[in-house]
Order: sequence, then structure tokens, then C-alpha cells
Amino acid sequence: MRVLFLAHLFPLPLDSGGKIKSYHTLRILSSAHDVYCISYLRDEVEAQRIGELRGLCEGIEVPLKRGIGRKMSDILGSITSGRSFIISRDYRRDMHRVVQDAIRRFKPDIIHIDHLQMAQFVDFDGSYKIVLDNHNVESMIIRRVAETSENALVRAYAGLEWPKLQNYELDVCRRSNLVLMVSEQDKISLHDLDSSILNVEAVPIGVDIDHFQPVVRTPGSKTILSIGTMHWPPNIDSMLYFYRDILPLVCDRVPDCSLTIAGQKPVDSIRALANDPRVTVIGYVDDDRKLSSECGAFIVPLRSGSGVRVKILNALAMGLPVVSTSIGAEGLAVKSGEHLMIADSPAEFAQAVIDVLQNPELAANLGSNGRKLVCEKYSWERVGERLLSLYAELAQ
Repeated sequence: MRVLFLAHLFPLPLDSGGKIKSYHTLRILSSAHDVYCISYLRDEVEAQRIGELRGLCEGIEVPLKRGIGRKMSDILGSITSGRSFIISRDYRRDMHRVVQDAIRRFKPDIIHIDHLQMAQFVDFDGSYKIVLDNHNVESMIIRRVAETSENALVRAYAGLEWPKLQNYELDVCRRSNLVLMVSEQDKISLHDLDSSILNVEAVPIGVDIDHFQPVVRTPGSKTILSIGTMHWPPNIDSMLYFYRDILPLVCDRVPDCSLTIAGQKPVDSIRALANDPRVTVIGYVDDDRKLSSECGAFIVPLRSGSGVRVKILNALAMGLPVVSTSIGAEGLAVKSGEHLMIADSPAEFAQAVIDVLQNPELAANLGSNGRKLVCEKYSWERVGERLLSLYAELAQ
């Protein structure tokens, strides 16, 4: 089949969960179908990787610049028009033109919308079928930000934004031929919002189990490690929450512990945590494996978000002992105490981290069981089989 793949995130480099999912989805589809990819391109780092993507498929890239002036205009426009800011901020006439030209020339059998933001460029009444690859229940992320953010202005704006985003998200889901969610939990969450939406299937995010091999961790390490994109609001909130409410409880029992925060583009509030001698803020790392040997406990203290956390899958594949909130581990077929530790209150989360740091046998068992789980259920080979089978059914 001829598949037109519309990517909101340029899939390379593989430095975020969304990019990793997009890249491997594109790779899997290109192995079985004739794929043409159109993607936004945000910076020179991505531009340098265009040749690698062309090794998978033909395509075209459209620059996406987000200045403060454009952002304020989109915010005001969203307030006055009733349109979602998350969607309207990424509308560009050039992208609309390129997509329409590609439809005329390429004549796709299927348009694969990778991220909800790209749906605004598609005519849903065309001769092709439409697959919406919804990486998260997007409106749920913003709703949880409205419920948990410590910034009153952010809470207020998120409270205005999530109903508009939800209306748009549900409308696109209803009009698509197939909606892909990353977990059964997200599938249920979407169905709870609108029980009439029945064209939804779960295809999990995978992990490269050959790349992320088990690591040999330094015995007795008391380093608490977090890896995640540090300009994404749920990640920012999670680390400020951990530092303020949980880390002091851990330090009372494990006074020689330390916290390492890694992830691209850390905002000022995260960088400021490094003023504490217990905290190291690294910023971007090109390979998670470099930090993993010093990891005593890998933490995911998320209080908002949706979908599946690729960083947990990567950590489990490397055999790291993981401590997560229920929201952080949402959508994964994991059991607390077997594959990782799940805790939600500050006291419970702190105790779980302490247990992992002080009990080498527990940490080793969690790492071994986590590795076994991802090999059985979350390898990209298994995910690819599921995705291609759904495409075959759609073609029929």
C-alpha cells in the first residue's frame, strides 16, 4: 500500500519518547509498504539527520519556528476563537500546501497521522483511509496539568485549554478509520470519554532490546537517577515535586544519596536545583546507557501525563530498579514489587526509593524481572507484528 506519513516530530535524533515511537513506526511501515513522509523540522541538529531518514523512505521537511510573538498571538487567538492552542500553534500554511500537494501526487491508500496536531492538514472526506496514531490521550495530559500544577496561571490556562482540546481530539477520533493508542489503559480512557468510538486498537511502544542491554551497576551506588525531556511541563513538575517533598525524606534515611537529573533543555527552575550539592543537572545526554552504571534507583515521580513512558521501558531493558508513580507506570503490564516499585504519596515513594537503595537483592530482582518483561512483550519485533496486522485488516 501507499502510505503518507505525517510526522509532527522529526523522528531523528532519538532523544525523546515521541521521536523513538515515530521513528520505529515509520521503519516498520516502510519495511512492508511504500511510504512517503512529511515532517516538521525544528533545528539544525534535526536537519543534519535528513539523509538517515531518506534511507527509510522518500519525504519532505517543513521548518517549524515558534517565536514568543507567534506564541502570544496563538494564545490570544485560542481564547477568543474557542480553538485549542495545542493544535493552532502548529498550523502553518506551508505544511498545509505540502500535504495537499503530496496527496495529489502520491495518491495514498492510507494517511498515517502521527500525533494529533497533524490532523488539521488532512481532508477527512478523501478517497484514502485515515489512521490516527495518538501517542497519548492528549487532552488528559492538559487536564492533569490543570489539576496538579503549582503555578496558578498554568492551572487556569490549562483549565481553559483541555475541554477545547478534548472536543477536537474526540472529533478526529470519530472521523478516522483507525485510532492507535499506546496501551489498553489509554484505549479505555478514550472509550470512557466517548463510548461511541469503537475504531480504537492498542499498539504498545517498543524498546530496542539489542541496544538497551542489561548494565553492570556500581555496587552500593546511592545515586537516584531521572532521565526525561526537561522542558516538558509534566517532567518539570515531577522533579520539583520529588526534590521538595520526597528527597528530604530519603536523605533522612540515606544521607549519602544524590540526585542526578538528565534530559534535554532543562528550564531555569530545574537548573536551579543544582545549587544544592546533592543535585546534579546534566542536560542532554546522547545515550542513556552512559549514566546507568551509576544508577542506584531510577525514578519516575510523574503526577500528570498520559500514554506510556519510553524511559521506563528503556530502564527496565537495562535492568535498572525503577520507582514510579501509578501515572508514570500507566499503560504498562507491570506489577509493583515484581518488575518495579509503584508508590504515589511522598512518604510511600520515599520508602520505595530507600528500599531499593538499601536492599541490593530487591534491586537485582526488579532489574532481572523488568528485563524479562520487556523482552517478552515490548520488543519492536512484537510491536511491528501487531501494527502490520492492523494495517492488513484495514486494507481488507
